Amino acid sequence: MKRTIAFLLLACCSSSGPGYLGPSQDLASKLHKATPSYHIGAVNFVQALVQVSGDFQIPMGITWVNSPATLAQLPLAWAHTTPDEIIRDIVKTQPGYEVRVDDGIVHIFRSIQDNENFLKIRIGRFSASDQPVEVTYYRLHTTLAPAKGNHQISIAGPGDSKVTLDLSDPTVEDVLDAISVASSRKIWIVTFSDDTGLTPRGLRRTLSLWSANPSEPDQPGWDVTRWGDPLPPLLTAAKP
Repeated sequence: MKRTIAFLLLACCSSSGPGYLGPSQDLASKLHKATPSYHIGAVNFVQALVQVSGDFQIPMGITWVNSPATLAQLPLAWAHTTPDEIIRDIVKTQPGYEVRVDDGIVHIFRSIQDNENFLKIRIGRFSASDQPVEVTYYRLHTTLAPAKGNHQISIAGPGDSKVTLDLSDPTVEDVLDAISVASSRKIWIVTFSDDTGLTPRGLRRTLSLWSANPSEPDQPGWDVTRWGDPLPPLLTAAKP
């Protein structure tokens, strides 16, 4: 299994100086900032959310089901609005999807039964001390699906980012949120298959935005991206 994810840790400060806002306060100010107009063009559901996340610098966790409806292109434009209203309008285009804002992250999700949703699994204590972020993601994955045999992780090189976390009894979603807040990979995306068949472990099957047919050892999985990164093939290949 080869991981080729590179990260850049954003500088962050724990002091409470006059200009410092915590993640939740900073996010609230961004979400409710007046926006005279915004045009997003003809894009699909997830493309629209990723673009809004990048344009307004809003950390986001997206849990969606790959289906013809979510891949259909939508021409969208707004006047006299806020990023919060834009996100909620996009979500309204897809029945069954909801928005939740917490822990400095905007979550967009469609409910999956908790016992089938790997994001709801609690993993005990999860910590990382000055660790490359791609190694942290790899450790999280192997916590869910222990690796067998030899595996390789590609790290960007000298000066690559590090992250420090110490979470007590988090869910997988909690860990993904914490990494997003601490790093430049501000968007995490979980793509569930439209097929309701389960993996041997009884979990809803996931897809990769880079490969529509991930191997069984890669289950479950997720994708992460920075603001402004090129979109992966599964999204850009969608037709009107």
